[in-house]
Amino acid sequence: MTEEIAATPGWVDDRLDAILSGVPALARTAYADCLARAKQPGAPSDLLGTEFGRCRAVLRQAVPGAAWYALVPKLEALEAEIAAES
Repeated sequence: MTEEIAATPGWVDDRLDAILSGVPALARTAYADCLARAKQPGAPSDLLGTEFGRCRAVLRQAVPGAAWYALVPKLEALEAEIAAES
């Protein structure tokens, strides 16, 4: 028997490295882990993109004010791509 492990598509790691280059590694890892569990592959989203909101909340604690607001559109775009591929 095999166990399914939550994961994001392989291209996500490279994108996260680029988007979160100045974010502490622990926060980046927590965000990436949350993304992997946020939406089951192939599951429909009735939440219209809000399924990743808790992931951003985890990351928000590690990113100060203005830097956070610059990240939000990039994170939303990445999350939309992940949702579209699921």
